[in-house]
Amino acid sequence: MTATPRVVSVNVGRVATRVTAKGREAETGIGKQPVSGPVAIGPKGLDGDESAYRSRDLGDTAVHIFCLESYDRFLELGAVDVPVPSFGENLTVEGYAETEARVGDVIRVGTALLKVNQPVVRCSWPTVVSGEKRISKWATQEGRTGFYLDVVEPGVVQAGDALEIVRRGPEGWTIARLNALFIDKAPNRAEMDAALALPELADRWKDELREAVV
Repeated sequence: MTATPRVVSVNVGRVATRVTAKGREAETGIGKQPVSGPVAIGPKGLDGDESAYRSRDLGDTAVHIFCLESYDRFLELGAVDVPVPSFGENLTVEGYAETEARVGDVIRVGTALLKVNQPVVRCSWPTVVSGEKRISKWATQEGRTGFYLDVVEPGVVQAGDALEIVRRGPEGWTIARLNALFIDKAPNRAEMDAALALPELADRWKDELREAVV
């Protein structure tokens, strides 16, 4: 983690019809664009932002964070160019990656208070946005999936805002560790049970984990 984690860009977008990686038309909110100035964050996410297939009624996917350092990693792996944002993230941040973020972390971003609650299960849409067919696979394999947060206190955020960890989640339960568990074809049963018992981890992702290791 850098000395002062910060927001690099704030990104929003409406649902639109796009062509999938398989050549079919489908609705998606993946096409976020950076916006300037302050943006309000409420219980269901950022003003002006939509999602096509993630219901935000529960608030557990209200805000999506992705780390700038991951884009650099994909370039190292052979991507020619990956525009930011390509992963549909609301906040592109620097200095607060999956190896640092713990499920249950409460963070102050601008005037909003957010809580990390689950990794993102990556889909194929980033390949469409970026033009790099391997990028979703890399994100999953490298554990650089981004993560979701719910809104503890509404507020306002803008590019350049510092990211302050107000309260830490359970020791050791980083997003990176959860991602490694998710892709493990033969996970340690005790570790999986411990993850499923975490009250800070969203029920939505617990269901994804159960399905992934069946």
